[in-house]
Amino acid sequence: MSECLRAVDNRVERMAGASKVSPTGAFAALVLMACLGLAGCQASSLDDGLGTAAGSTVLPVSASTHGSGPVAVSMLLPSDAALRTKAADIADGARLALDELGAGQLRIEVQPLGPGAGEVAARVQAAAAAGSKLIIGPATNAQVASLGSAGQPRPPVLALVANRSAGGSSIWPLYGDAIDSALEGVGAAVAARQKNIVVVHEAGFPAEGLLRLREGIRLKGGSTVGFVPYPADGKNLRAAFASGADVFNKADTIVLLGGGEAIGQVIDILAAGEFGKSISTAIATSLIPEEIYRRPSAQGLIVATPSTSSLGVISERFKARYGREPSYDAAIGYDSVAIAAGLVRSGGPDAITVANLTSSRGFRGATGLFRFRPDGRIERRMVVHRIENGALTVLQEEGEGF
Repeated sequence: MSECLRAVDNRVERMAGASKVSPTGAFAALVLMACLGLAGCQASSLDDGLGTAAGSTVLPVSASTHGSGPVAVSMLLPSDAALRTKAADIADGARLALDELGAGQLRIEVQPLGPGAGEVAARVQAAAAAGSKLIIGPATNAQVASLGSAGQPRPPVLALVANRSAGGSSIWPLYGDAIDSALEGVGAAVAARQKNIVVVHEAGFPAEGLLRLREGIRLKGGSTVGFVPYPADGKNLRAAFASGADVFNKADTIVLLGGGEAIGQVIDILAAGEFGKSISTAIATSLIPEEIYRRPSAQGLIVATPSTSSLGVISERFKARYGREPSYDAAIGYDSVAIAAGLVRSGGPDAITVANLTSSRGFRGATGLFRFRPDGRIERRMVVHRIENGALTVLQEEGEGF
């Protein structure tokens, strides 16, 4: 498996940057990019509020209002200790975007949420009744699922969860997941004509995720020849793989799902060539620990990860204001408000609509290139890497569009 990408390098590298933005589409697709371009020339004016310096105690979020514009955005942020840092980072990123991009049109209503799911629907209903145009949050799958009981009509919801969650109509997650990572790698493999794909996954991996992966492989132009589960505890791995020998023999590409303790052993065994001698391309996901990169068996693996290069758009201003580097969560908070600000700036106070949010052209923000799909998923372009000499080497950038 250490040589798994040699056959695809040239084709994939020629693809890098080949995607272009379509000249047609709703205005919503461009407004986030336009607003981010303006961010560097607008001064900061909000108070520090929830900001915390590096090393200081992170306080739970409290109910607060930021900005005084006519368009309300409600943020439902976790107050429990386990998610306290995430909440503070998201809130700080959101307030930075409000200050830089809001143009006096927005206000953010922050509301803390405990870990339970019982109060979420009522909070959303109350926000809708008060005129909120967008809900950002909640931050757990159980809370998002509970929104199915929230009465209609309600504003669109950008949930602070990964893609596997499905909460109902007009609800989109803001974070990608391992399936998104795998599919970005699959796209590179299929482009290199490595189209027959076997999926190796932990036993008990959510069936919904496997179905989404199969469908994504089909849409990328590949074919799923089968699934081979393995014990998550790493026991009897060879026996598990032996039972899938026929499937391995049909494949030229393997997708490795999992990031737990067993994944290193899985990579070691499959790299030895005992199973799947016809496999020339191997794809892991962003879940694999970085220490795995140093294993000889991992050299050549494809790994797609979220773009962090765009964090530079906000990094210096965030650090100057809050005394710390922005996390990915902070960038998520920034982008969530930047979307609202961009739509309102371009289309007026009623422009935060399902139609504009689901523009097929998508958005480019501090978290890279993404779009909200009509099926309630977020699609995030990622940077495709090859593990080489113990580190990630860029094979294909995220591109300019979908």
